[in-house]
Amino acid sequence: MTDRADIEPTQPTGWRRLSYTYHCGWVDWGHALPDGALGLLNKLKGQTADNGLLNSVDVTLNGKPAFVIGYGQEMGALGVRVSSRRHWVIQKGLSQAELESVGLAIYLSASFDFEKLQGTFPFSLVSGGSSFSTEDLVSNVIGFYSAARAISQDRMRRLCGEVPVDESYRIWDEHTPDGFSGYQNRTTAPTLFPTQYVPAGAENPVFPSALSSIKPARQGETWARLKGRFLDPGFVNGRVPIEVLPDGSVRVRNGNARPSRVTP
Repeated sequence: MTDRADIEPTQPTGWRRLSYTYHCGWVDWGHALPDGALGLLNKLKGQTADNGLLNSVDVTLNGKPAFVIGYGQEMGALGVRVSSRRHWVIQKGLSQAELESVGLAIYLSASFDFEKLQGTFPFSLVSGGSSFSTEDLVSNVIGFYSAARAISQDRMRRLCGEVPVDESYRIWDEHTPDGFSGYQNRTTAPTLFPTQYVPAGAENPVFPSALSSIKPARQGETWARLKGRFLDPGFVNGRVPIEVLPDGSVRVRNGNARPSRVTP
């Protein structure tokens, strides 16, 4: 969880982890880094997993050839690790635009899973009550677009309309003096507060259109999240031909439905 001290620029770079922005509300620029989303997009574009066995799985989704990847978000502290990692099934041969739509859908699904986990015991001991903190999901969206559109963080800060340090402090002290714990946000829309700073050329604090141009693909059409989180290792090790249904259940090709089993 971020706190007031994260508003202060680090030395000597002047980088701020937390800042208020005119269009995007509070942004955690650590969450907004593109690394995680870039790794996901590279898996989708390469149609490959980070596990060689998964690459050999013979799988279809809605009757079309598909592939399996592992992806999730995680954090750890005090010997406790929170992870939303699971297996995802994606149709092969998708266009660049379709892959971006699938990527955003998977990224957001994993983000929601992760935030839910942070609010449950014992993971809440690590997260400190930051589940669905007001800046979390919005910052994740920014990170995804940074990766998908190759937008640098400096440019992204300008796009969001980052306010000066003193104004971020004022908004924190006036509206969230006890931190963000009382401002949960379960959507990707920013929580906006009154600001005395208006970026040049801006009229209304509207979320940038450049950060909403990709529409998440619908679950069950070109991608699916498995019901059991992970594929049954028997399917993987035995190279059993399988079909994944739109609801995420798994069955042997031309066989009866069989839900995938959770693995360690």
